[in-house]
Amino acid sequence: MSWECHFLDGTHCNRRNKECDPGDRGCVLEGKFYFPFDERKNQLRKPKNEKEK
Repeated sequence: MSWECHFLDGTHCNRRNKECDPGDRGCVLEGKFYFPFDERKNQLRKPKNEKEK
């Protein structure tokens, strides 16, 4: 998978003011994708078939 982030400057995230960690809190990818090797990032992600109440 490939993606481009306008907040990324080398390996530094200017939005979070930290090292880039795709899907972490504050990242534009947070909650939008499934990360198979990091369950911590998937905790906030809602399954697509779950209806909001």
